[in-house]
Amino acid sequence: MEREYSHREHEKKIYEMWMKKEAFSSADDSQGREKKKTRKKETYVIPIPPPNITGRLHLGHALNATIIDALIRYKRMDGFDALWIPGIDHAGIATQTVVKKWLDEEGIDYRSLGKKDFVAKVWQWKEKYGSLILNQIKSLGASCDWTRTHFTMDEDFSKAVRHAFCSLYKDGLIYRGERLVNWCPVDKTALSDDEVEVKEGGEAGFLWYIKYKWAQGGGDEGLVVATTRPETLFGDVAVAIHPHDERYNSFIGRKLKIPFTDREIPVIADEYVESHFGTGCVKITPAHDPNDFEMGLRHKLEMINVMNEDASMNDFVPSSYRGLDRFDCRKRLLNDLKVEGFLIKEEERNIPLGRSYRSKAVIEYRLSKQWFIKAKPLAEKVLACHHDLNITPKNWDKVYRHWLENIRDWCISRQLWWGHAIPAWHHKETGEIFVSEETPERVLKEPSLWREDGDVLDTWFSSALWPMVITGWPNKNSSDFQHYFPSSLLSTAKDILFFWVARMNFMSVYFEGKMPYKDVYIHPVILDAKGQTMSKSKGNGIDPMHVIQGAKLEDLKQPVLEARPKEMKTMLSEMEKNFPKGLEGVGADGLRYTLMQTCTNTQEVKLSLNDFSLIGGRFIIKLWNAAYFILSKIESLPKESFSVNALRQEVPLEQKWMEDCLNESVLKIRDALDKYDFSSLTKLYYELVWTNYCDWHLEMVKISLKEEDSLKNNKTLIASTIILKDILKLIHPVIPFVTEELWFHVQKSLKERLINLEQEGDEELLMLSSFPCFRSELSSEEARKSMSLVMSFVKRMRSLSSEFAIKEKMDVSYFATDQKTRKVLSLVKNLIMHLAKLKSLDALDSKGKGFCMVEKDFEIYVHLRDFVNVESEIKKIEKEISKLKEDIDFVEGKLKNENFITKAPKEKVQEEKNKFSYYLEKTEKLKKLLEDLKQS
Repeated sequence: MEREYSHREHEKKIYEMWMKKEAFSSADDSQGREKKKTRKKETYVIPIPPPNITGRLHLGHALNATIIDALIRYKRMDGFDALWIPGIDHAGIATQTVVKKWLDEEGIDYRSLGKKDFVAKVWQWKEKYGSLILNQIKSLGASCDWTRTHFTMDEDFSKAVRHAFCSLYKDGLIYRGERLVNWCPVDKTALSDDEVEVKEGGEAGFLWYIKYKWAQGGGDEGLVVATTRPETLFGDVAVAIHPHDERYNSFIGRKLKIPFTDREIPVIADEYVESHFGTGCVKITPAHDPNDFEMGLRHKLEMINVMNEDASMNDFVPSSYRGLDRFDCRKRLLNDLKVEGFLIKEEERNIPLGRSYRSKAVIEYRLSKQWFIKAKPLAEKVLACHHDLNITPKNWDKVYRHWLENIRDWCISRQLWWGHAIPAWHHKETGEIFVSEETPERVLKEPSLWREDGDVLDTWFSSALWPMVITGWPNKNSSDFQHYFPSSLLSTAKDILFFWVARMNFMSVYFEGKMPYKDVYIHPVILDAKGQTMSKSKGNGIDPMHVIQGAKLEDLKQPVLEARPKEMKTMLSEMEKNFPKGLEGVGADGLRYTLMQTCTNTQEVKLSLNDFSLIGGRFIIKLWNAAYFILSKIESLPKESFSVNALRQEVPLEQKWMEDCLNESVLKIRDALDKYDFSSLTKLYYELVWTNYCDWHLEMVKISLKEEDSLKNNKTLIASTIILKDILKLIHPVIPFVTEELWFHVQKSLKERLINLEQEGDEELLMLSSFPCFRSELSSEEARKSMSLVMSFVKRMRSLSSEFAIKEKMDVSYFATDQKTRKVLSLVKNLIMHLAKLKSLDALDSKGKGFCMVEKDFEIYVHLRDFVNVESEIKKIEKEISKLKEDIDFVEGKLKNENFITKAPKEKVQEEKNKFSYYLEKTEKLKKLLEDLKQS
């Protein structure tokens, strides 16, 4: 066994071994392999949230893949027929955009290719780059059954999509109609409501006040409207007021004239108008605003579109504005309005601008014929089944229900070339619509009279079928569908709770009458160390492949240089300071452990590049060093052979206590995994491995090994190695590579020394071994209590030595509160002396003199003046208490200041409250220490 672990040497080798041994395949393997006899019939299935074929692995992918893989490995080891189904999504808009850019670089206008040849180019792109992100996910150790990899444009998926569309259309849940839709002028396609992002609090903008003069007999008089979008005024068809607004209701029915045109529009009354907004007069543009559209339907108003698909002004507007981009038109129009006296004033105001979630362009509302799904009936069915779904964390349940209860129809058509073609055809003469899973050529007598619809389906329509199709749907009789559907868990991010999760529920409940999974886990969003979202535009993202493999300094700088954010110099300077020689990779295990530790129930967690080596990297090194110590010691001893049962005779405290710790950890770790409490899980791992096994158990083993008894030493080391075996099993789901490598070395050492392995198992692969279960015979309350006394005693002595920088070995005495405690302390006397580095340790029959440290079951006495200048220490502590008093007064003054409490950010207020609590607590501790010193 090597002295140091090299993830570069081992991770690739181990993954290839897993793949070669088909360790990821399910028990009920549809590929015809022999079933694993050890598996239970109960299934545990997770569908991967399919990444886009345009993407690269980012921290969100890495976190989610780690969560899923940990759960799959846990359930697989626990005897379930565990199946993680992988795949990728065709990602309509995103893929068409990236392929268009690729062609632009080649000097090819994608429109010149035509739809057929363009789609062929996309397939070329997919073949070249489509599996990139899946290969990167493999580098994380993902134990997917790769023989079942799916793609949302494969023929089986396409058939399922057509079947779903036609079924919903036949049942009256899909319709085609002319409505106002969200329109992306960059991608030139409709978007659903959920594909539009609105920044919380809005974006900086203006409210402009524009006068519309009376059409007849009013001179310069008229009404002033307030608007955030003056460029749409050429599409106005009315000005609306509230019917009870006494300022204006006498004008109802009178005509106004739109500036720079001869067109006249009426003044109408509608209760939707808010009298307190602006002037109380609102311009109505039904073809460019959803609320105006609804008002237009109520009042039977004309719908006038004034923009082209790219948001440039069309021929309906005056000639001087035609062809201008909407925002250029706005600038020119505002200037003209000002010159002619129509612009009364402008006010700065935050505007709730909608942006495309893909292009980030400000969306337009466009009157267009599109395909829609009646979402409310589907939502009602899903809500009726809601009791069958468990959403974690619980706060997302309320958000999810609210969205369903207030849902609007879902626009599912997209004006793209890449995607699932809508299976509909239009009669060239009558306009009749033909919807079918088959083409007109195969089912109609005169196919030439029918033209294809031309639009494709929203990517989320096909993705909504994902958990069903990957298990065989719509073939409900397939063995896979009957055995593996519904799945067990969906793990995903909050940003696609409505895009995807709710819509999968729509399809599954509608077609199958049940939820597609039992649990939904919403993992947190990872922010940078400053609490900002990670993005390309900020240059603050962390590349998981850099963390795994390592990276040169110039590679770390590249995203910052490309983004050129305002803080670029600071960011580059910090990188040069923290990583002068680049980043030393910590491997997949180091990445996984760090990500899992950050995975709390909060919605957002902060993470810096340093955290991976400080958290995950250190944990891996600690584990490897502990195993190396044990196994190297075994190798130096004679190869005595004896049964496992021999280890149960005359069990020493260090073994009995560690077995009890391990046994209790089994219950807690199982509970954390079952409840998706991953932050607690890593804390349990740390306590078990770092604190209990390394810092306490192995230190006690070192004492035992000082005895010159090779048989006893061999027994001690084998017992520690068997304990290590179960530790490796418990932590394998999160850090699979290093544990699998250690498993090989542990098994090898034990096989050389044990006759009977049946009790502990002899599995070749750790990942296919059995996950530990609670064993009552290993519980020991006696060992627990004894070690509790040892640990309390040693911790107090270590704290004392640290507090006063004492390096000499001390003479210490103690008084036990009862005979049982005294007996235990006398039995572990040598252990305490070694761990606390004491010169002597004596029991007292009554309370002693000197510096006293009081514990629940005993009191410790030290003649502190033999080691410390007590008077000097008293002065230091008094000075520190005085300084803390100043700090307390300063912070208390802040917290009593109402301006600070009400105006400062909540995080800053909480930070000051935390300081106040810390200062008070530290003061109390110092006062107690001061009192003890004065009495010593």
